[in-house]
Parts: sequence; structure tokens; C-alpha cells
Amino acid sequence: MEENTLFTGTTQSGLVIENGVVKNGKACEGEVRVPDGVTGIGDQAFYRNKKLTGLYLPDGVVTIGKYTVNGCQNLEYVRVPESVERLGEGALVKKIESNCGFTHVVESKEYYPQIRCKEGSFMDQTIQEMKRQDGWQQSHSNEHIVEVVYEQ
Repeated sequence: MEENTLFTGTTQSGLVIENGVVKNGKACEGEVRVPDGVTGIGDQAFYRNKKLTGLYLPDGVVTIGKYTVNGCQNLEYVRVPESVERLGEGALVKKIESNCGFTHVVESKEYYPQIRCKEGSFMDQTIQEMKRQDGWQQSHSNEHIVEVVYEQ
């Protein structure tokens, strides 16, 4: 009987993967493409990686852990596949702390990277719900909070 074993090891780009879950991507640089076969991204997997500029998550990723990209100040985008069903707290927030207050962080787009996803996907629905709960519709356009680019 053949056992279905998920990938474990370190990729050439520096991703540390255990049983199909990215545990550490803090040594990665530039645009990183997570390999096919990965099913999850662990809590704080890319925490404070200032050299990360793009993150492509493949189809098959189901879970993105807590604060996965927190502190990744130069992260421009995250591609989130339709397969994602669960997001941990602050999963795609790249900056939480601010000296000048929450409003300025949100307006400066330092809060989230661009999100690339399919229209109608779990990620899209999550962002739309966040915008509905935002409460800024009267005085601000809440489009600035998260820039969403829909994939074909």
C-alpha cells in the first residue's frame, strides 16, 4: 500500500516546507512561487521578510495561517487561489503597527498587499465582507484598503 506523503524539505528559493505546509519563508527574496503540492501556509511563515516582493500561492493551498506576511513591508502582491478556505487572523496584513495612527496606515496602502484572486472566490468574498463592515462608505472610498485584481 502506497502512502501519500506530502513534501518536506527546503526549496531552492529558501522555503522550509513540512508535510505540505510552508513553515518558514524568511530567507526568500523577490517574487516567490510556492511549489505545487503545498496545502497550507503556516502562522508567520514570512514574518518580517523585507526582501519578499511577491507571493504566488498555487492551486491546492487551503489554509493561510495567522500573520503570514506581517512585517513584509516591500510585499506588492499575493496571489490567492480559489482553493483557499481558511484565513488566520491578520493572514494577509503586512503592516499592523503605526506611529501615525490606523487611518494613515490604511490610506497609504501599507496595510495590505494587492490581492490577486478569482472573482467570487472565498478570498474575494472575505474582502468584500470586510469592506461592507468597514463603515467608511460615507466619508471615504474603501477601495483603497485592499486593491483586488481579478484573475481570469
